[in-house]
Amino acid sequence: MTRTLFSLGSVLALGAALSTGAIAQETKPVGLSARLGFFFPSSSDAQDAGKNWLGLGVDYKLGDLRAGAKAGYAASYGISVDYFNKGDYRSVPILLTYYGRQERFYYLAGAGVSLNKVPSGSGSRSETEFAYAVGVGVEFSRFNQPLFAELRWLGNSESSLSGWGVFVGIRF
Repeated sequence: MTRTLFSLGSVLALGAALSTGAIAQETKPVGLSARLGFFFPSSSDAQDAGKNWLGLGVDYKLGDLRAGAKAGYAASYGISVDYFNKGDYRSVPILLTYYGRQERFYYLAGAGVSLNKVPSGSGSRSETEFAYAVGVGVEFSRFNQPLFAELRWLGNSESSLSGWGVFVGIRF
């Protein structure tokens, strides 16, 4: 867990350093977003390990989609990877995600697989399961940094690893 937090801190620090230089040079964003927050499992079994778990994730924008004639609307697709764990539970959903934007607000929907670890008898078992996410968010700016707040439902075929995620993040 400490190594994971160190890795996330390193990514955020590197992104902040790069984006500060990017502001001065007026370069295009690279399409990377990093987020940190809490995951609240819906299963009572998983809640026994903890009612709120630390969660983190990254999104990488792969491309833009034609959004039609609606003014102010944009659509894109990308890869989303999250990580959350507590006790003997762990989930790493890897999703292909669609993003729709209307000015500062956006929604997302994605599907893919999750690399799970769940308790089993006297130990734990690892498995790969279907996973999906739906969510909404709002973008804002502080200290000239593009930030966002997001609410996601993270669904998993392993029902003990489904629940709500509440995140804040930065775009690079």
